[in-house]
Amino acid sequence: MSSEVKRYHPALISLHWLLVVAILGMYVFGSFVLDDMHNSAPGKPTLLSLHLIVGVAILLLTIVRLIIRVRAPRPDPVPGSRGAQKVAIALQHSMYTLTVLIVVSGLVLAFSAHLFTILYGHTGTLPKDFEDFTSHDIHGWLVNGLLVVVGLHVAAALQHQVILKDNIMSRISLFAKD
Repeated sequence: MSSEVKRYHPALISLHWLLVVAILGMYVFGSFVLDDMHNSAPGKPTLLSLHLIVGVAILLLTIVRLIIRVRAPRPDPVPGSRGAQKVAIALQHSMYTLTVLIVVSGLVLAFSAHLFTILYGHTGTLPKDFEDFTSHDIHGWLVNGLLVVVGLHVAAALQHQVILKDNIMSRISLFAKD
């Protein structure tokens, strides 16, 4: 008798939801706090430092999640047409790729603006505006791209769960029973 895998590995599930919270938090924090705060504001360096640290943590957790995903057994693909399965795989790959590229573009911005020296070496001052850096624009475009892809991912999951009623969320739920 073969044992069919019905859920993702618990580490994958935990990392999935941790990354959801971290990435959503970083989006809100970056878009509605950091972008609206002038670089001369006294608390900006501390908040930028936090943003950098969490960004690198997201990168590391994403890499760990990818390694576990490759090595751990996983459930069969969600039932559907071959085309729909290819779209699901493309969305999954896009989310990983965009997440990594967002962090890389953030690091390029940090190096370009000498943030490591400023924030951690306490030498120099923040540039007048990050808008002057192309890597800032690229960082924002990639974030917006990730939001679109995540929106499609969530819409597909809701379609499966609510309309098709195939209980797809049990595969990635923190609370589902095996």
